[in-house]
Amino acid sequence: MSFDDLVQGPGERHVLYGGTRTGKSSLMDWSMRHISETRPDAMILVADTKPRFRAETQAWGPRNKWRKSAEKLYKGWAKGPLLPNSTVVNMDSPKPFRGLWKPGEGEIAIMQSDDPSQWRNMIMLMAAFVAKRTPRERLLVVDEGMDFYQRNSMGIDPRNDVILRAARAGGERNIGLLFGAHRPYGIPPLLNTLSSRVTLFHLRFVNDMRYLHGMGIPEDELPPDGNYVFKQYSIEPGGVVSDPVYARLTLPDSYLDQLSAT
Repeated sequence: MSFDDLVQGPGERHVLYGGTRTGKSSLMDWSMRHISETRPDAMILVADTKPRFRAETQAWGPRNKWRKSAEKLYKGWAKGPLLPNSTVVNMDSPKPFRGLWKPGEGEIAIMQSDDPSQWRNMIMLMAAFVAKRTPRERLLVVDEGMDFYQRNSMGIDPRNDVILRAARAGGERNIGLLFGAHRPYGIPPLLNTLSSRVTLFHLRFVNDMRYLHGMGIPEDELPPDGNYVFKQYSIEPGGVVSDPVYARLTLPDSYLDQLSAT
């Protein structure tokens, strides 16, 4: 078993659940780094509503041809991990994706805003990303998934649930989904059913497990217990849910020092 075995392949739908500070977002972070390095043709788009990730660069110049440091964008932040080989998306641009994702560079594009009025704009940009006609691998990453859903599991834009649409059509069109949320409650049950990989960190509400039974996780399974401990299930050929991989996330001090205390 290696980290490569825990990272989704092209076109996979991977959902991760875990409460605050369990390690969920950090595993998503390191999964993106791994994909960027090992599959540099992949086009990665992140919807960051907390926001959590610091982009390394921002695009500038004609057709966003060049990159410059994005450090000044985060002067008001206390702490936050820098995501290598990432650039922030200018969501106010008429062509926000122009000049991004050059082949072989493994660039990670980050849309970020804590303004709920901008989250619908993120949805429209995610829809444009999913609708692109390209043979290249695409990966849609949503860190705080509950921000895009209401308590009744309907999307904040019910006519355009692009996250669910990516999960339904992604495998055939080489579109992957990496979706994280604090708990399964409020997430469309169909999203769990369509997932090909599920990672569970500690869940504060044991009853949350019943929302995952629809995708085949046995009813007697309990959520993992312990700091940074997780279980990962995958859907085997034929549709059977695998026995879980049981592991603990261990991160370097250089990364932990970048994390916020909350």
